[in-house]
Amino acid sequence: MDIEKTFEIPFAPGEVYAAWVSPDTVIPPASAMDIDPVVGGRYRLTARGDGFEAQNEGEFLEVEDGRHLRYTWEWNKDGRVTEVEVDFEPTDSGTRLTLAHRGFDDQASFDNHDSGWDSYLKGLVEFMGTAGASR
Repeated sequence: MDIEKTFEIPFAPGEVYAAWVSPDTVIPPASAMDIDPVVGGRYRLTARGDGFEAQNEGEFLEVEDGRHLRYTWEWNKDGRVTEVEVDFEPTDSGTRLTLAHRGFDDQASFDNHDSGWDSYLKGLVEFMGTAGASR
């Protein structure tokens, strides 16, 4: 099972890409991000909420600065590795972000990630708007 989504974001592709790979972009329930966005680099996202704590980790497989990312995705070292691919394309109004999250073998995990990406992108746009307003 694969998730494929497209989002229209009212910021330039370089800004969206920079926010995506920044350790400062922490969208709840995430609480911390360590990231090295180069091929072979790793990331670790820590999430905390009511009654849970989890870590998502992965490795960057493809990195085209400002344009494209492909990386692995694994929660709590559970052995269920999926793959995320993100493209950042300029539009007249900002960025068309195309996201594919591939390799799900469980419907519940698929459903959680499907809604989770919607929530994350909404939070990313809000975060970018707030960060831009504070500059």
